[in-house]
Amino acid sequence: MLVLPMTDPGETTVSEEDQQFLRHRVFCELLMPAGRRCLLRDCHDGDCFRR
Repeated sequence: MLVLPMTDPGETTVSEEDQQFLRHRVFCELLMPAGRRCLLRDCHDGDCFRR
């Protein structure tokens, strides 16, 4: 995420080439206390954290 600092990890999604209407979230969407997003995968186990 350091390469593209203007991106929001919580809003990053991917889709298969032939099913672009079906999107899957990449990173956890929860905000952490400092106002930044967790960088763990979506639906991760345990607490959120920044790397």
